[in-house]
Amino acid sequence: MSILRKQLDQFLLDLAWSLWTELGVLGVKQNHHSVLISIEELVVLTAVLAEVDPRLRDESLDWCSQYHRLVSISRLKSIVKDMENSIQTAFSIYSASLNTLVGTNWPLFTNSSPLKISLSHKSCLRPLESPALLNVRARSLFTTGARADLATFFLTHKQSDFAISDLKELGYSKRNLAEILDEFSSSGLFEKSQLRNQLRYRLAKKDQLAAILSPIPTYAPSWIHVLKVLLSLRQCIKRNEKTSESTLLVEIRNLLISIQEQLQSLKLSPPGFQGNTNSYLTAFAEWLLNVSALLAQGKFPNSSFLKGFN
Repeated sequence: MSILRKQLDQFLLDLAWSLWTELGVLGVKQNHHSVLISIEELVVLTAVLAEVDPRLRDESLDWCSQYHRLVSISRLKSIVKDMENSIQTAFSIYSASLNTLVGTNWPLFTNSSPLKISLSHKSCLRPLESPALLNVRARSLFTTGARADLATFFLTHKQSDFAISDLKELGYSKRNLAEILDEFSSSGLFEKSQLRNQLRYRLAKKDQLAAILSPIPTYAPSWIHVLKVLLSLRQCIKRNEKTSESTLLVEIRNLLISIQEQLQSLKLSPPGFQGNTNSYLTAFAEWLLNVSALLAQGKFPNSSFLKGFN
């Protein structure tokens, strides 16, 4: 299964490089011009992949050293705290390195020593007209945080109204979201209604907000769920590279059960077990690599893989 992890890592690297290049890192691959970028998930993915591509790590840190104001620290904390220890360790090394380079205060989850990195200073922030940079434009307008992310979320979802419980993937507290949504409702930007005992919110001036923040990306995947699925599977494969096929099978099946919510949200269906370990692992590898390859190309396994769009 070491071959599977190497193949998976290559697709994940292609994905990360393309997204960073869209943001302004000096790179070649650029397949996500019309795909919404979420910086925090990209940072976490990059921190995990740093062990296999130090250049990606260094160039992304070069970008973050200049534009860290566009990164939500509270979202980073929320995302990483729910990840397994090995991911928290990788992120903490990345975070400690940036903190040392430019004096930021990114969170650490383990005691980590910063890496010695010499910044290339080749990164820039690409023109914000790119559809992929919708959230960056929103953060430039509303400041980095829940306001900008709420505007982005409501603009990139077909569903007309949401309860606060539907906004869990944004990574902010319910109280914080409720306060901001009430402010937005008071301004007339949103409308608030009550369905039984639940408050629901609707973007009342969607066309006006879209006109300000356009262009809107064609695709808006739930990157937090993508990250949870792909990184969990990657770490599982990595942990079991020297175990038997039967042990790996059990570990994969148990993990798939634990991430069922994310798989269902993304409408992803891993192959079912048909009684033969080797056949199942082959089918599973083909499924995982196919999903990862499509993501790296800026495509999606099916239209329901998206969390929106209009």
